[in-house]
Amino acid sequence: MTATPTQTQLEAVLQAALYLLGARQDQMLTIEEWTDLARAIAACQERKAADYLTEHDLEDIAERYALEWDEATDGPLPNLDE
Repeated sequence: MTATPTQTQLEAVLQAALYLLGARQDQMLTIEEWTDLARAIAACQERKAADYLTEHDLEDIAERYALEWDEATDGPLPNLDE
């Protein structure tokens, strides 16, 4: 059974999609924009943002980017110490 998304979830997806389209128009796609879109879709599907990002994206977030990341809601980042 699929849950019906809330108005807040739909607005988050719309906002993320608008950012993505704006970035496309500017010929830029940042990890922040991909993460926002992944978070919005994950919230609507009751999943984790990490489910929608590539392994390379997750490694970049763990290694280089100062993004706020909550493993409880966003999912685990790879352990780069291995």
